Amino acid sequence: MDEKKKIDSIMEKTAEKLTSLVDVNTVIGKPVVTASGAQVIPFTKVTMGYLSGGGEYGEVKKIEDSECLPFAGGAGTVINVKPAGFLIDDGVECRLVRITDDPLDGLIEKASDLLNKLVRREDNAE
Repeated sequence: MDEKKKIDSIMEKTAEKLTSLVDVNTVIGKPVVTASGAQVIPFTKVTMGYLSGGGEYGEVKKIEDSECLPFAGGAGTVINVKPAGFLIDDGVECRLVRITDDPLDGLIEKASDLLNKLVRREDNAE
């Protein structure tokens, strides 16, 4: 097996393992039904970095053609799975509740909720 085929083999095996780690249930979670009948669906943000490589090392003295040449190869992956929020379906409306570290996003979301409550209150008053 030449060097290119060895690197291809390393990359293929790593990709196979990654596929089993990050599937659709990692990004969009399984729905949870609450006692009131609302469905809560969690979702996440997945970030991934992947690196692989290989090559021969040291002095290579070929006595005869052999697949046993000194070869070094490796692959590495970094996966970051961070909760991003929930979709909530209570049968009347669907809401998006985001989980964020940004205070401005939280303020905008709270303002939106407040406006929706005020509009509903006015509609109920009429």
